[in-house]
Amino acid sequence: MKYKNNKQNKYINISYHIPKSCPYCKSKDIVKYGYRFNHTKKKQRWKCKTCFKLWVVDDGFKKVKTSRELITCCLDLYMNGMSLRKIANHINQFSQEKISYRSILNWIIRFSFQLKDFQQNFNLNLSGQYHADEIFIKCKNEQHYFFDMIDKGTRVLLSSVYSKKRDYQSARMLFLKAKHKPLNLFTDGLQAYSKAFRKVWGSATRKQDGETYIRLKADTDKRNNIIERVQGTIRDRIKIMRSFKNPKSAEAILSLFVVWYNFVRVHSGINCTPIEKAGIDLQLGENKWLDLIYRGRGL
Repeated sequence: MKYKNNKQNKYINISYHIPKSCPYCKSKDIVKYGYRFNHTKKKQRWKCKTCFKLWVVDDGFKKVKTSRELITCCLDLYMNGMSLRKIANHINQFSQEKISYRSILNWIIRFSFQLKDFQQNFNLNLSGQYHADEIFIKCKNEQHYFFDMIDKGTRVLLSSVYSKKRDYQSARMLFLKAKHKPLNLFTDGLQAYSKAFRKVWGSATRKQDGETYIRLKADTDKRNNIIERVQGTIRDRIKIMRSFKNPKSAEAILSLFVVWYNFVRVHSGINCTPIEKAGIDLQLGENKWLDLIYRGRGL
């Protein structure tokens, strides 16, 4: 007597992407070759007829058992101000999937590094009016700093640097990450900014630099308020944490904040996301985090 194998019918197919070529030899001669099963889900397995290797499309959720919708929900809740433990308690009350606060932190670190350089793939249409500043970050009872720079016209956070010191090297790295020289750069009176500007974007004479680089006095000139407002948003997120536990998680969280600010959060001043204001339409769906992770993998 033959028994019908219903194994595949019990699993949810989460194969959303079709590869264009083999990831090993780049051959386009590929075929479907069964499925890879993982608890309640399955993903399409592919075989290359040239190198004979098997693989599954890496969509950014490799070796992840929790549903991707739940993971992206946790990322969004965290960026909007909820603590790790509050998110875990909420999910455990209203979902069949059980998670811990540590899992959420691991997801934040993982996807932070996946999306860290995603913004560098685009040619942004910027106004050229840059504002730079730094904010105090408490980590392990030490004083660290988060340097950031914004484009005034689009509100895009162009670059950011997490540093243990408030020095020239941090300011220099901030400017190097921005790539394009600004039409005007506004900073406060920190000497490190002027030194870094001369090193990265300096002209032949200091007189020419004076037309581009403008140092503001905080007590009299309010033109740097635009970057202060961004840092107010950062403070709203980190003030409930009291302190970061280690620099790695602090850098990951702040890096993911930049992604959230540029790609996910709709800015009230421009009624769209900063990246859309800069002329980049990624056509993200309702779950922007999920589509961003797919785009980050080139899918």
